[in-house]
Amino acid sequence: MPFEKRFIMQYRLDSFKKRAKGPKEQFQERRGLKIAVDIDGVLADQVSAVLQEIEKDYGRKYCKSDINRAHWSADGIEIWAEISRLLADPEYVMRVPPIEGSQKAIKQLCKQDVIVVTARRPNTEEATRRWLREHFPCLTQYYHARTGTKHNIPSDVLIDDLDMNIVEFVRSDPDRRGILFQHPWSLNGTGIEDYGDQVYYCSQWRSVMKAIDDIAGDRN
Repeated sequence: MPFEKRFIMQYRLDSFKKRAKGPKEQFQERRGLKIAVDIDGVLADQVSAVLQEIEKDYGRKYCKSDINRAHWSADGIEIWAEISRLLADPEYVMRVPPIEGSQKAIKQLCKQDVIVVTARRPNTEEATRRWLREHFPCLTQYYHARTGTKHNIPSDVLIDDLDMNIVEFVRSDPDRRGILFQHPWSLNGTGIEDYGDQVYYCSQWRSVMKAIDDIAGDRN
């Protein structure tokens, strides 16, 4: 048989095998992807929880759509300061609810190599780990990365709710991919649009999982 004909037949056979593979076989091919997942705004619905506490403590009512930048402040209330204050209380940490859809998604994602990444202060680690054990028991790798150091995370993909962290991560390596979990405060003028071929924009966990499938598919 001529070489060209054998090549075409083999190509068609390989293409058919790829299409014929079921979800289990396709998933096994993606096991090499290392994924870093931020906590606040990705796994934990931190802003909803802190706004409830602000209303209780100061009598001021805000909604998530009001928090339109990372360093939001209003009426003398600064969101970062309130979050830091509240995270020092282990009971508050345990009250923070998971982001909708995150538990189901992480249960699927944990079959891959997943690292929890957080900029929370070290004095919150014990309570944070307890919260993770309660809501995401399969997440056992814990990596502390304060803002400005997320390029050091040992992963291929970062899922984060702040554009500055995604930009820092993907800028460090053209093969890396970032998934921006979008909230009203996620975009802060960091030039993330300059990395369009490395960044996915997702507003819910269902689209995050689709983005991870796309990233994994590009690498196979």
